Amino acid sequence: MKHSILSQDWDVRPLGQATSIGKIALRLLPLAVLVSSCGGGGGEVAPLLQVGMQRQYTGTTTRSVVYASPTATNENNTLVDTFTENQSVEQAPAGSSSADFDVHTVYAYTVVQNPAVGAVPISQTVDTFENLQNAGGFQSIISLGQNVVAVSNDETSNTLGNGPYTETSTTTSIYTTPRDGFTYPLQTGATMTTPQSETQTITFTDVNGDGAAPSNGTNVGYTETRSENNDGSFTSKSTYVNGNTYSRTQNSDGSGSELFTTAEGTTATSVAVPVAADGTDTIPVVRTVTAKTAVATNYSAADWYPGGGAPSSPLVLQTRTVVGSASSLPAECSGALLQPDMYEIDTTTTDLNTVTATYSTTTTRAFNDANAVSVCQLSSEVSSSFDVLTGALISTTTTTTATLLSTISQ
Repeated sequence: MKHSILSQDWDVRPLGQATSIGKIALRLLPLAVLVSSCGGGGGEVAPLLQVGMQRQYTGTTTRSVVYASPTATNENNTLVDTFTENQSVEQAPAGSSSADFDVHTVYAYTVVQNPAVGAVPISQTVDTFENLQNAGGFQSIISLGQNVVAVSNDETSNTLGNGPYTETSTTTSIYTTPRDGFTYPLQTGATMTTPQSETQTITFTDVNGDGAAPSNGTNVGYTETRSENNDGSFTSKSTYVNGNTYSRTQNSDGSGSELFTTAEGTTATSVAVPVAADGTDTIPVVRTVTAKTAVATNYSAADWYPGGGAPSSPLVLQTRTVVGSASSLPAECSGALLQPDMYEIDTTTTDLNTVTATYSTTTTRAFNDANAVSVCQLSSEVSSSFDVLTGALISTTTTTTATLLSTISQ
């Protein structure tokens, strides 16, 4: 489980969907307008990043998975957890992407409702490497990369016995295009799109206390390398501990391919752009299985793309907008430690993965004070999974998270 981390406008979100995330198109008013509209903008303000800053947050996450056709092995389920999030700004270690600061965040989880399937979070640490930029009395934060270590219970494998089985993933990311934050003081109506280009290395293990894998042999461990571009295209390759390999390529137009290789043979799948025939859009898919002989099968998947007929461009898009000053907070933020001069920043992220046949939309409302301290963040993600060969809906996962500021030291 990956939660959105709150902070000053520190972009320390854990990597999730490979999450999944090009060049910033920062559309701000001229500097003079910014100064005049912020009431004394350009004056001396506290730094947005400084070694020794600390934040603590509390929050709740609900993850609900609903299958289009539930079965005994694919049952609808809901996870509810509460968490504490402790952040501290530290000096970045040498070699951390030329960054000056390390925003170190530690999560601790308490499970309120256990779904008995899937990954249930235990703990997580996130290190985001950032620089502070000053120009004419205005400040912004630039993120250069991130390290995430996430630990979860494998509840599905636990039902097999000999557990508990612990999933541990370590993700190291370098942002090919650095990710700028908004300029402070904030300007109502300012918008930006966040670049998604990055390179990643991911290691994953799933073992019990004796180092043994689950008896079904799944998810025992792998190493993945991944490179994503600003237009949403990517390449990735996973090498499993049993020697199997899995590679994926997604092009900017939505076409792509997968290759799964084992000792027994290979399975290759290619996904083309949608085609129109008799007023209906379908997605051509070819799957070739090679064992002793090669057998290629053509499929025509129903068009499941959200826009219909063509993939979105870019395939991954994140847009942020400064809505304006907030004199009060939503009811969901009740209990947050209030700060003066709060502004609302809204973020919308869409992610279309044509090769794995998934689409997600995430909306976030963040309330930051004049020093970029996040007081409350409300996030909702709806992710749909489809059958790549037929286009039929498999499941819909809805995840909502509320994170509230509880203490602050700066």
